[in-house]
Amino acid sequence: MSRIPRSVLTGLAALTVLRLVIAQALPLGDDETFYWEWSRHLAAGYVDHPPMIAFLVWLATRLGGSTPLAIHAVAILMSLATSLALWVLAREVMGRDAAATAAVILFNLIPVFSAGAVLAAPDGPLGPCWILTLLWVWRGAERTDAAPDNHHSAAPAWLAAGTWLGLALDSKYTAAILPASVALWLALSPSHRRWLSRPEPYYALAVAAALFTPVVWWNATHRWASFAFTVVDRPAWAEGGNFPVFLLFQFIYLAPLLFPTLLWSLVVAARRGAAGEDQWLFLAAVSIPLIGGMFAASLLGHIKGHWAAPAYATAAIALAGLATERPWKMWPGTWRGAAAAVLGSTALITIAVHAIPFVDTPLLPAGVDPTVDYYGWPQAAREITAVAARDAHGPFFVTSEQYQVIAQFDFATGGRYPVTTVTGRDQYVFWTRWGDLRGRDGLFISDTRYPLKVNLSDGCRVLQTEAPVHIVRRGVVVRDLGLTWCRDFSGRPIPLRRLPQ
Repeated sequence: MSRIPRSVLTGLAALTVLRLVIAQALPLGDDETFYWEWSRHLAAGYVDHPPMIAFLVWLATRLGGSTPLAIHAVAILMSLATSLALWVLAREVMGRDAAATAAVILFNLIPVFSAGAVLAAPDGPLGPCWILTLLWVWRGAERTDAAPDNHHSAAPAWLAAGTWLGLALDSKYTAAILPASVALWLALSPSHRRWLSRPEPYYALAVAAALFTPVVWWNATHRWASFAFTVVDRPAWAEGGNFPVFLLFQFIYLAPLLFPTLLWSLVVAARRGAAGEDQWLFLAAVSIPLIGGMFAASLLGHIKGHWAAPAYATAAIALAGLATERPWKMWPGTWRGAAAAVLGSTALITIAVHAIPFVDTPLLPAGVDPTVDYYGWPQAAREITAVAARDAHGPFFVTSEQYQVIAQFDFATGGRYPVTTVTGRDQYVFWTRWGDLRGRDGLFISDTRYPLKVNLSDGCRVLQTEAPVHIVRRGVVVRDLGLTWCRDFSGRPIPLRRLPQ
């Protein structure tokens, strides 16, 4: 096994330091504060995702305190681990240091991976677990001593693959496609097909299943909430197909010129794989099913643009392998120009993405600023708690219909006040003792980002409106938070109402 070159390690170390500097100045996003809430209620599962991100945030906040930097650091370290694992996988599959180094450079240039490297999310731990699963699958299948009469020494590699697969499943359900992709590769590869009749891959699946068992147990004891939400109840499935939007986001998240270039690399990989080159067949088999599956799903439901991202990491290996097959000087001038355009435009977009949080609002209006949600919560939370202290008629709680609002408020106040969402349709339903809230005053926060979907009169005896709180960024009001007192709360969730079509 080749050692990662010092130049790659130095570059990744410098990039990690730069990301930590950015993270120090960047507030938490809505979902990041929600995962902080999860870390305060550790469990084997949650409505939205498996538990890995919650445990990592818990560990980070124990080591670094409940600070934005500590939580962002989870994403930064996971990105570093993914980069290191990706170099090793690319080196072993492509057989060249140059291809591995180019793959790592591409991975860190791609906007969805670069931006995701500072925002804590389930995709963070999924990254290294995904790549390490594939690395150990490759090692297990490629063992030269795995002849028909000698499979024993390959078993540890397959068991390692199962371990990382289990951890990937504990990170995000997207990992469920990995066994199918690996099986596709083995079935299509004449030299590796024998593994389908050997026990080692199935031992790997058994290990993965064992590591995933706590998630299944949590679902079984919580009305199958997470599985049902993912497969049936996720709002995305009720919103209809969004193929054009999903396609547009691929051009945004992967850069306009790099996205089609990555797809081209997978087409070449599939063609070479069909001609008998196993390394290219491997890259095609572990990339194309997820990308194709997400495009197909976008014809039926509302698919988020980053859900296919893991497959583009291995597509980056394919592109890096093609780009390094011959020295740069041997490339025709037109090809060098095209490559420079692809890499240059991608780098500019990635730089712009990192600059957005620090651009003055007048230059980037709130309506198109994807980070506007992050700002203003410490001041807003102080104003909200001042209203609560002044006008509550006894013990009170703070509520909203949006988990994003409540999570931001709770983080900004250090979890000092009872909080919940009133709909009973998200993770807060499992943390709320509804009977304890009966008869209390609830200060309801609405956010102009979201249409109101509940009729508070269905759960409150009296409603009283307070003056709104303005979210201000650098002197500009970017949105308002409405405040409404729910007097004498009923002590049960308020159902959603239908909005006009």
